[in-house]
Amino acid sequence: MDWKKVWSVVEWFDPWEFDDPEVKNSWQYIDYKTILGLEWIRKNTGWPIETHNQYGLRGCVCVKPTGHSNGSFHYIDNPEGCSAIDWHFVTDAAPREQARHVLQSGFSGIGVYQDEWKWKGRLLPIAFHTDRRKWYQVWKKEAGEYIYLLK
Repeated sequence: MDWKKVWSVVEWFDPWEFDDPEVKNSWQYIDYKTILGLEWIRKNTGWPIETHNQYGLRGCVCVKPTGHSNGSFHYIDNPEGCSAIDWHFVTDAAPREQARHVLQSGFSGIGVYQDEWKWKGRLLPIAFHTDRRKWYQVWKKEAGEYIYLLK
């Protein structure tokens, strides 16, 4: 992978935003198309995006398989590759409008977390998981349970 070429077209993110917070430069394990997909969302919405790899959270690359479900696309040893990012928009746009943009983004794995995630001490109105899994799936989490759109 020619990361220099990838980062030459990425305007809105820095590599460290995708690191496992315990392993510097672990962003190199993530599928580059995942970063480009998030870049596309950022450019097309105009809304800043915060990745959830900060403050001890493991919302991008996970070097050690802890903190996510078995087979998570956050893990570097996932057979389909490490391609997951948890994140949220920094905008006052309505959650439905935010979700519409994410659902149209081209990611094949999309988790919608409405009134579920805390960030810097406040409950986010909506946040997302995006990945590049082989089979399309959309889900949400409600009352601690995952609800999958497709079975």
